[in-house]
Amino acid sequence: MPPLPTHPPPFTPTGCYTQERRDALDTLHPDGFLWPQERALMHHLVAQQNEGFAWDDSERGQFREDFFPPVTIPVVSHTPWVQKNIPIPPGLFDDVCAIIRKKEAASVYEPSNSSYRSRWFSVLKKDGKSLRIVHSLEPLNAVTIAHSGVPPFTEQLAESFAGRACGGILDLYVGYDE
Repeated sequence: MPPLPTHPPPFTPTGCYTQERRDALDTLHPDGFLWPQERALMHHLVAQQNEGFAWDDSERGQFREDFFPPVTIPVVSHTPWVQKNIPIPPGLFDDVCAIIRKKEAASVYEPSNSSYRSRWFSVLKKDGKSLRIVHSLEPLNAVTIAHSGVPPFTEQLAESFAGRACGGILDLYVGYDE
């Protein structure tokens, strides 16, 4: 990551970080949350790293598989399952189809001819208007080998970073693919 300036230049729209998105970010952080110099530095950083932010599903990306290989879930021997889905209420059918198409376009869902099919259903989100698709993973949980992917001990992980500068990231666009 390039070094940050102590006196960032005035904001200029860069890539997908437009003036409208800058203004939207400012409304989320009212005056007093950041000092003016911190706010200017934040906008400079976001503009510099604008390709690392997704403001909607069309800008969403995926991790490179050579850096983050796909997760393999160890399972016991079993027979593939095909479960009949819970019917979609006719009044929600178009909304549910729109959600599925949106997830396909963002590569969250992909077409498949898999031998497995689990149930899913939709529920209203807390706002009382939006829908959320919920997948029933009970059959997968039943054949997954428990505790096979236990993370390393916290102390061992912390020791491996001793004496190094560490940074972290937070997915501000989507908490858990909501």
